Amino acid sequence: MTLRPAAVFSDHMVLQRERPIPLWGTAAPGAQVACRLEPAVAAASGQADGAGSWRITLPALPAGGPYTLTITAGSQTVCLDDVWLGEVWLAGGQSNMELPLANSRDGQAVLARCADPRLHFYETPKVTTPEAAQAAPSGWQKVTPDTAANLSAVAYYAAAALARALDVHVGILECFWGGTYAHCWMPRRLLETFPEGQARIRWYDARVGDKTDAQFEAECAAYQASVDDWNRRIAARRAADPDVSWTVLNADCGLYPWPPPAGRTGFQRPGNLFDSMLRRICPYGIRGFWYYQGEQDEEWPRDYQAELTQLVRCWDDAAGSLPFLLVQLPMYATGAGPDSWPLLRQAQARVAAAEPNAGLVVLADCGEADNIHPVDKEPAGRRLALLALETVYGQPVAGRSPQLLEARRGPGPGQVLLRFAHHAGGMQVRGGGVQLAGADGVFRDAQAAPAGPDRILACCGALRDPCAVRYAWYNYGPAGLYGGTGLPAAPFGPRTLND
Repeated sequence: MTLRPAAVFSDHMVLQRERPIPLWGTAAPGAQVACRLEPAVAAASGQADGAGSWRITLPALPAGGPYTLTITAGSQTVCLDDVWLGEVWLAGGQSNMELPLANSRDGQAVLARCADPRLHFYETPKVTTPEAAQAAPSGWQKVTPDTAANLSAVAYYAAAALARALDVHVGILECFWGGTYAHCWMPRRLLETFPEGQARIRWYDARVGDKTDAQFEAECAAYQASVDDWNRRIAARRAADPDVSWTVLNADCGLYPWPPPAGRTGFQRPGNLFDSMLRRICPYGIRGFWYYQGEQDEEWPRDYQAELTQLVRCWDDAAGSLPFLLVQLPMYATGAGPDSWPLLRQAQARVAAAEPNAGLVVLADCGEADNIHPVDKEPAGRRLALLALETVYGQPVAGRSPQLLEARRGPGPGQVLLRFAHHAGGMQVRGGGVQLAGADGVFRDAQAAPAGPDRILACCGALRDPCAVRYAWYNYGPAGLYGGTGLPAAPFGPRTLND
């Protein structure tokens, strides 16, 4: 058997500094395998098992490079060059994490100047079975105008900000697929253990029915033809009018063909992508996760908290107990129901608050009414970096968005006092979003003003005795509360007032 490191190891890679470094691959059964990071930085050895699998761990090392990783087994040698010790983050999720740098706002201009020798990325091949994963080629690349067109825009902005702040090489492990549900990224055996996961399995299996793989492949070919035709119509319409809105595009060209066919090897099948993509790159040593997903789960928003909780814990188990930074959904006008996206945002906030290693990036002031894929990805990436710098690296920055601590009746008639954590020197009001309700439960827009560093005072002329408050609780609308450093406050659902 030929000596091979796992596909995630290649030239130009970044290994996680200051933590033990797991290496693995295949060799002849029983072979002695030695790994050396040269020149003379570290070495370790081990033995392949009866199936030829080996795993060796190098000791924790400081940032540095470039090095050569030399792996030997008997007379066979593999050398990987331009290897660096730095920071590695796994960027996961669906289409908004996947949206390429070239297609983001000012993408061509940013792409032209993106070259940074400290930035590296690895794109996990989009395959749906472990067998396909074994055959799919892949490798690390440096970020340059020639390589980064399809790099995740969110991950690029986050990694670039970290490289500047920490002055180390930063590696991005891309592991995402547009149109995926949370259930795609957990093993099927885990989904079988809780009610919401069981419901997703039943839903998908019912779509497949007794369909054969050949029937599924024929459906996929027809579906791809319809997608290609839709893309041609969109391209032609944009060529005629580069500034055309998505509302007009959808009216003139039709909606994107959806949903895709369901089958045993479908990318939306529960568990498939965990087995074929995440397992391919775990347990690669990383600092933590950046996760931006949830749009597809708008069909079952009340189930999302349970599913996301299990996903966070599952990925932690797969890679070790690591920071898990969630990107909360931005504003979007055409959700599946009037409160589908607020419920998803609430689920993300609750998971971030409940899980010990989780954090939340708030995008309440971002989004496009008619575009589920807003093109301005710089805020999401920059805020991911800020959150990491404060909560993971201990830097003296304010990286957390304001979050409601308390809502109670204010000092005057009809007034409500809101108190926030992480106000970063003083709450600001730049627009609307605060709504109050009386005993009738009907929420009305309120006026808001700062009332101290951590407080906002709200009132509504139509209400003399408010009973509840909510903020930015809609699919799309204003979100005008900010902390002192300009990070937006996290939306929150109806809260009964304390006396």
